[in-house]
Amino acid sequence: MSDGPPDVSPDALPDGAEIMAAIRATWPPSRLDRIGPFDLPAERRGTRRATSARLRPGAVATTDDIAAVEDARPGTVFGTRDGAEDAFADLLARRGYAMEGASVLLAGPLDPLLADPPPPVSGFPHWPPLAICDALWDAHGNEADRRRPTHRAQHPKAAILLRLDDRAAGTLFAAIHEGLAVCHMVLTLPRFRRQGVGMLGMRHVARWAREYGAHHVAMPVEANNDAALALYDRAGLVRRGGYRYWSPQ
Repeated sequence: MSDGPPDVSPDALPDGAEIMAAIRATWPPSRLDRIGPFDLPAERRGTRRATSARLRPGAVATTDDIAAVEDARPGTVFGTRDGAEDAFADLLARRGYAMEGASVLLAGPLDPLLADPPPPVSGFPHWPPLAICDALWDAHGNEADRRRPTHRAQHPKAAILLRLDDRAAGTLFAAIHEGLAVCHMVLTLPRFRRQGVGMLGMRHVARWAREYGAHHVAMPVEANNDAALALYDRAGLVRRGGYRYWSPQ
């Protein structure tokens, strides 16, 4: 349990680097290979965020460093954090890489979400995941092999089954790193969209996370997902950075 209300001023919100560190900690690769200034996850299947090569904090890359990654794993996608790694992004562009997708890094305090408690039996944090959660993820693009990072993540962590009208309406995975609850694999079933299930999930995450001492919630969202961005804006999350993906052409 936390000792009291956290400082929720904008300056207290985690920055992009802290959010990216929490994302990796709560969605850990099976192994990280170091190639020059880069960390390269062993995984080759999964989201670009989970498989992309990243600069280690404070590192600087050269074209020779990029070439070393290309030799070790042809076709590797590189990730760059907006603002902090713009020079590296320019270097990738000059080498012929193209920006193919971007995520927005969002974060916000738990307190506003806790002000409106979710209805009883509308959400169930638990671990390991219930079979219904696994079945929902299986049916919507997050098969078992893509979910393996959830089992490597350290506790506290939870799958949260969401219910509406006495039916399973969605699910998500959340884990906590240094006081930051990170959401992954957020799913609302199509027939329940635009019925408040997304906000319901955020409230359940906040209630569960506060029990384990977290003070903020964060997540990456695809930059072109306008519906999700609007939802999380209503939930009190704000943009704290961006992350871009660069593919060889």
